[in-house]
Order: sequence, then structure tokens, then C-alpha cells
Amino acid sequence: MSSRFFTTEALVIGSMRYREADRIVTLYTRERGRLGAIAKGVRRTKSKVGGRLEPFTLVRASLYTGRGLYTIVGVDTLRTFQGVRDELFRMEEGARLFTAVRHLFPAEEGSAPAFNLLVRGISRLSEAPDPARAAGVVLATRLKLLALLGYAPEMACCAACGCEGPFCGFSPNLGGVVCETCASTGAISCFVLSSGAVGTLQTLLSNPLAEVDGFEFDERAMAEVEQVVAQTLAYHGH
Repeated sequence: MSSRFFTTEALVIGSMRYREADRIVTLYTRERGRLGAIAKGVRRTKSKVGGRLEPFTLVRASLYTGRGLYTIVGVDTLRTFQGVRDELFRMEEGARLFTAVRHLFPAEEGSAPAFNLLVRGISRLSEAPDPARAAGVVLATRLKLLALLGYAPEMACCAACGCEGPFCGFSPNLGGVVCETCASTGAISCFVLSSGAVGTLQTLLSNPLAEVDGFEFDERAMAEVEQVVAQTLAYHGH
């Protein structure tokens, strides 16, 4: 078969209408990372493909490489992850995860570990029983994506002076926790980080996603960790 055709596993991370009957979908693929593709005729009533390209669906897609967008020429559903679409709070957290993917990964930069992590994250999200658990799964997944790219927050020592603590803040541009002495000088841009948030960060980074559901996290600490992740994404994102 021509090298312009290839088949890959892909997670549908976005979809938008295009022209009268087409859709443009954003896929995160195992081999080629994030890419855009056009699915022709899928909005027609008789199309059997349209329902297979809903966001959060894991598919095996056959693609044709053109001059612009890829063209989807075949698609099979591997897992629907329907549970994500069944609840608004899961969909909102899933959208937060996919936004991080768009910011962190340039187009067509493949990463099998990132693909596997995303699939695990969406799988856990589809089963999250409440908003707090859903937020915890997605927060942990975003943190682990940062770690895969080498942007994991430095937690062992002060990112400014290298001392072993105690820590009281976090610096996005230095990429880690900051000790009381360095934070008090005012020379370093950082925000307050409680000891509970430091412990939560360490727990989310060091434990697999399958175990995150079993932990009870303090709401304030989770809010601070969310700030760490959001500002780290903003600093390193494209």
C-alpha cells in the first residue's frame, strides 16, 4: 500500500463542523501525536462513521496523507469511554485535559508513553463517581504529562538555592518549590504553597493513576496544586 496511507490508534480530542456534511477532527495518535484530519460526509444521516468520531473515543483510524489536513478513509471504534460524555463534570475535566495536550504537544510529535497515559487518564475519568474524583484524576494526568516532557515540578530541594526546606512557595519560571529564605527576599517570582499542597503534589506524581481514586485530598491543597499545574503549563506551553 502507498506510504501516503497509514493506520494508527487514536484518541479523538476535538471535533468541529466543516462545510455541509464534513467534520474536522483533532486526533492524538500513537505514532504521530496530535494531528488534524477531515472526515468527509460524516454528518449525513446515512453515515456510519460520524458516531465513531465523538470526542473521548478511542479508535483505529486509517488516514491518507494529503497536502493539508489528513483525510480519514476508515475508522473502527476500540473504546467509546461513554461515561465521560454521560456527565457534565466529566466532560469539563476531559476538556481541561485535552487543552493541556494542545498546549504541551506540537503537531505531529509522536509519543507512545503520552498516548498511553492519555488513554489511561480518560479511562479513569469515565469511571469517576463525583466531581472531586474526576478533578483528581485529570490533575494527576496533567502532572504526569508534564513529567513525561521533563517539566515535573522540583520537589526535593529549593529551586533557587538547593536547600532541603522547609518550603513555602512555588516558582513557575524556576520550575519548583522555594524555601522560606528565598521567598522572603522578594527577588524570586513565586506564590504561596502550603505543606499540604507539597505533599499532594508528591503523592500525585509518585502514584499510578489507578491508585489516585483511593486517596482523600484536602480541597485547599488541590486548589494550590491546580495553580502549580496551570502556571507550569502556561510557562512551558506552545
